[in-house]
Amino acid sequence: MATPRLHKRGDIVVMVALDPTASPASPTYYTNFCGATGISLNIENAISETNVGDCEDWTLPIQTVLDYGAQTVGMTINAQLARSNRDKLLRWAKDQLILPVRTFFVDAVPGEVEYVDGMGMLPTLNIENIGSTEQNAVVTTTLNLRFQEGVEFTDAT
Repeated sequence: MATPRLHKRGDIVVMVALDPTASPASPTYYTNFCGATGISLNIENAISETNVGDCEDWTLPIQTVLDYGAQTVGMTINAQLARSNRDKLLRWAKDQLILPVRTFFVDAVPGEVEYVDGMGMLPTLNIENIGSTEQNAVVTTTLNLRFQEGVEFTDAT
């Protein structure tokens, strides 16, 4: 019996070029998203539906034909709010910055996707647990990203 080799923390890393003065085409550097406790990348394909009838026999049931429509790519990042990120995240949201975001598949073999890159917009930034009365409570954050023009894949070489 063969068991699957599963991905674990560190196998897939999300990095952001948090320096807004760098060129988006060539960011100064990507930094791992510090404090991350859970990240979800989602690629959502809209499906358009068209109802069509048979041309020869109009008594046959109507059929639904499906086609792909627009594609939306987003990411949700749940994290403990690292002090090193706090100011940068606040400015990303408030100043409506568009920053390079990279998802790195560490052990990608040649021909597989190694990087997923896109320009991240931050429509929602939540900072939670402010003023919590729980002992040793950690302030957390949730970022809901959208990628301005989708994402690009780069294969490992």
